[in-house]
Amino acid sequence: MPYLFDHFDVVKDLLAIQPFGLFTDVDGTIAEIVPTPAEARVSPVCRESLKTLAGRLAVVAAVSGRPAAEVRRMVDIDEMVYIGNHGYDRWAGGEVELVPGVEDYPARIRKVLEEFDKLVTIEGIIVENKGPTASIHYRRCRDHEAALQAVLSAVESPAIDAGLRVSPGRLVVELKPLLEVSKGTAVGSLIEKYRLSGAICLGDDLTDVDIFVALHRKELPFKGLAIGVIGKETPPQVLKEADFSLNGVSDVERFLKRIAAEVTGRPDS
Repeated sequence: MPYLFDHFDVVKDLLAIQPFGLFTDVDGTIAEIVPTPAEARVSPVCRESLKTLAGRLAVVAAVSGRPAAEVRRMVDIDEMVYIGNHGYDRWAGGEVELVPGVEDYPARIRKVLEEFDKLVTIEGIIVENKGPTASIHYRRCRDHEAALQAVLSAVESPAIDAGLRVSPGRLVVELKPLLEVSKGTAVGSLIEKYRLSGAICLGDDLTDVDIFVALHRKELPFKGLAIGVIGKETPPQVLKEADFSLNGVSDVERFLKRIAAEVTGRPDS
């Protein structure tokens, strides 16, 4: 996959398109991957650049698997849009809005997690109940493969009975409603709402691939650029669907700083 800084003229050309949007994942993209979700912090360099961009572009959105209210607290930029739970909720007007049809899923999630707690006691497992979705992290487990198999064995049957989708990710298993909702559908809605003619998306994991695919499916004259943020755990689907690559959060810092300089017309220092 081509390295983005070797082809930055492509980005310059895109930034001339109006109206234009920027969509970014959080963990692994503007925040380093850490042992537990609670330890994650958004890069101050990324935050500063995103704040500048939010004042210049039609829309700048953080699109995360975390709950929207949590993403809002982490990023802490009033002018941005916050999509959480892989598209199942969003922060709007000072409060969280769920997508229609998801209202009864928090109870289903809670029931499956209660059953899971009875079955799995592996040291290092972290369970996040996020309302309409849930994440079961096994990054801190000693044997990742054994932990994954134990998690899948425990949740697959009750999840199916509850009408939930089981989605393995990067050292995590996600539980989601069986609805046609994803980061990709959420970004597609924002593209329509803001009538964007172009957009850039940054992401590093499987759920971000849904956004990459959504950008590529948009018909011309819309132009979208998918940027894969590459690390040692990058899924192959990210490499397949991204147009260009950046190497980790440090490269994202450099990239966002550079495009912030581009849109404000100031020297990139």
